[in-house]
Amino acid sequence: MANWAELPHELLVLIPKRVKVIEDFIAFGAVCTSWRTAATKENFDVFSPQVPLLMLADDKDDDYREFYSLSKGKVSRILYLPEARGRECFPSEGWLFTMSYYGEFNLLHPFSRTQIQLPSPKALLALQGFDEIPKGEIYHMIDKAVLSANPSLTSDYVLVISYYTDVNHLAFWRPGDLSWTKFEIEYRVGGVFNMIYYKGQFIFVTYAGEVCVFYVPGPSISQPIVESRLFWLDDNLNLFRHKKHSINFYLVEVDDKLLLVNRFAHPRRERNEPPREEGDGPKTFKFEVYELDVINGKLKKINTLGNLAVFLSVNGASFVESSKFTGVKPDHIYFTDDWREENAVLEDGGGRDMGAYNLEDGNVESFYPELSLSLICPPTWITPSF
Repeated sequence: MANWAELPHELLVLIPKRVKVIEDFIAFGAVCTSWRTAATKENFDVFSPQVPLLMLADDKDDDYREFYSLSKGKVSRILYLPEARGRECFPSEGWLFTMSYYGEFNLLHPFSRTQIQLPSPKALLALQGFDEIPKGEIYHMIDKAVLSANPSLTSDYVLVISYYTDVNHLAFWRPGDLSWTKFEIEYRVGGVFNMIYYKGQFIFVTYAGEVCVFYVPGPSISQPIVESRLFWLDDNLNLFRHKKHSINFYLVEVDDKLLLVNRFAHPRRERNEPPREEGDGPKTFKFEVYELDVINGKLKKINTLGNLAVFLSVNGASFVESSKFTGVKPDHIYFTDDWREENAVLEDGGGRDMGAYNLEDGNVESFYPELSLSLICPPTWITPSF
């Protein structure tokens, strides 16, 4: 047939049903109008979740962003994405929370370029009694931004952010809200490192190993009541013995269970130490995995992930069944460079400390063959979604 756009619709719908990777499905729908009519979610229901794409650093002076596909082993998508240029990006539910230096917050879908405007940083800081953002501090204002659901699929969702002025604070926004709502949590917690929406609740873990569980009702309830409780992991982990290492904590939902993943790294080089070949930033050397019981505040050590692979990045974590995809190794933890405070003092920013950790033998290997560095937005995993 000379014109592929004229394929009968009953034949077109058979093509996406044979596609297993959502990035190929998106490319299929971009061919022409008639093909786009067949690129519906109902025609793509193969594997969920999908293998995350590595959004490479914002290190080029243009409006395009590159995405590295682990399954294909190459940069498979280069998107025109001016909305993300010069912005710090926090991925959640297939969307990006973007933050610009000039004081804009948005939710951005990277593949459709759909944007949802959010209340401004000034509205956020007004909750703390500040009139303006201190010059140069915008890039370090937000720690985390987590959605309860994909805004493409529902309007009944909540966005929770962790921000700070003198100490860390939490606020939330729901569709229809005109401003941010500050959390009134009775506990004074440390800096939030990782946060997740799990079984109707938000859960975060701090840099010190504190875990807080809290509930935020959806937009259908006009007067939200935030319920929260706090417990500390030190009795389970004996964190004191790890003080000589840098430690990061991640929360990931796997098959209805909540896992805590601990990441250990040699700290940033001190001034009196000789330079390292990898640069001056932290260097990851080990991970530990635990199943977290949020009701009793207890942990159970897990020595293997089996067929699963876990992906960790600055704003969250996800997993896939490796046997369903090419290029993904079982029992591995794929991590990006999210040592934000440590990398902020480096001239070219973060992006060096990335790799795949074999939970069975403890080896770390590279999964991305190049070097992608940025002070503003180093490489991070994004799960493709509609």
